[in-house]
Amino acid sequence: MADLPAALAPVLAFVNTIDVEDGTDVLVDGPRAFAAWLHDERLVPRRAAVGVEELALAVDLRAGLRAELLRNNGGTPAAADLRAGEGALRRLPLTAGLDAPWQTDATGPVEAALGRIVAGYVQARADGTWSRLRRCPAEDCQWVFWDSSRNATRRWCSMRVCGNRAKVRAFQQRRS
Repeated sequence: MADLPAALAPVLAFVNTIDVEDGTDVLVDGPRAFAAWLHDERLVPRRAAVGVEELALAVDLRAGLRAELLRNNGGTPAAADLRAGEGALRRLPLTAGLDAPWQTDATGPVEAALGRIVAGYVQARADGTWSRLRRCPAEDCQWVFWDSSRNATRRWCSMRVCGNRAKVRAFQQRRS
């Protein structure tokens, strides 16, 4: 069983700031909600302010990462989400460092926090662990999860919920 790498923990938390099943989205709730989330995740100091441009950057980054995560589970991501993510990555450049694997030239705490998320993504792509982070293919779920299975073949966030629903739907379609 593979454990979630520490560098991927903020990535997983960030991409799950939207909960399709519950209908909640930290980023849609605005800059203050995002600032509170960043602080709760220990990515920024308590009084860090999030501007409208930083929030838009976070929205684009999350869309791109979630699109890539759907691809990790055999899905076809929306081209617009991939473009948004690419644009966000261009605005959050990283450089390789000798003291730390990745460094960002962030101008403020929010950009630094997003840079840390990007660094986790880049590190996971480089070390091959990115493919174990997946987005549930169920349209009414879309939760992102870490595939800790031995052979990295887990498809659903929860076999009891999403996997079972998919099996029931497939059974009903076969009977019709």
